[in-house]
Amino acid sequence: MRFSRVYVMLVCVGLSYTPIQAQPPADSLAVSPVPDSSKTVERQNSESMGKKSPRGAMIRSILLPGWGQFYNGKWFKGILVAGTEIGLVVNAMIQNDFANKAQDKLERDFYIDNRNLSYWWLAAVILYSMTDAYVDAHLYDFDESTSLSLDVRTPAAGSVQEGNPGLLLSLSLDF
Repeated sequence: MRFSRVYVMLVCVGLSYTPIQAQPPADSLAVSPVPDSSKTVERQNSESMGKKSPRGAMIRSILLPGWGQFYNGKWFKGILVAGTEIGLVVNAMIQNDFANKAQDKLERDFYIDNRNLSYWWLAAVILYSMTDAYVDAHLYDFDESTSLSLDVRTPAAGSVQEGNPGLLLSLSLDF
């Protein structure tokens, strides 16, 4: 019994670990050429197809264990969440059967407490699953590159106003 509690806690802690990386900031001071309108339309169409609905992911996660993670393309997390939720439901059912077959009150209370603990863990895993699916859908198209850069340049020659000096600062970090 103690082993199953430790196992469930380790699974929950394992599910909560996700590496965090920063997205490179948009360079608002850099002068860039005017983009080709056909490429812009093509990029907008591909970006709109790559968006995931956070609310849809959360609802999927409530309806079926792991479905929100599968929707976001997180297959391993989806399998882990589904297995954990199903395991907790099965454990609660088994504990309930043991409580019904118990001979004395102390034994019956023990199994009822374990069944209730499984329900609490199930509620926590479902809340985690919903939150994880929601956040993953928000961050679905997040740039996870390891290149961090800051590039500040002088304005173009024709756009410099009198009295405003130019500035060039460049910082590039690659991990």
